[in-house]
Amino acid sequence: MSDNGFVERYLAVWNEPDPVRRRKAVAEVWHEDALYANTGREFKGHAEIEEAVTEAYDEFVAKGFAFRLHAHAVNHTTARLTWDMAPKDGGDVVARGTEYLAFAPDGRVLTDHQFPEEI
Repeated sequence: MSDNGFVERYLAVWNEPDPVRRRKAVAEVWHEDALYANTGREFKGHAEIEEAVTEAYDEFVAKGFAFRLHAHAVNHTTARLTWDMAPKDGGDVVARGTEYLAFAPDGRVLTDHQFPEEI
């Protein structure tokens, strides 16, 4: 797996305001059998992952925040992506998290485990 714009596509899903485009983007980023796990719950498959993304959008992005890249690294079929959440119009970072991703042979995410970090 190489980056090839993946990081931008991944973060764009979480910031996408349009539910139809968000649904399409989830299918493009995550494999149909994917697992996304945050500290509160596991989400399996496109419908549940879309639910998780929509919940994050409604709770944070719709209220004026945006997810932005902090750092990332790719290691063969896995990656680490660290994001910051900050006000859309600038300002201090209010949250940071790291995703540990494993990719399916087609390049989409097969497993996505989120770990919040102290900032």
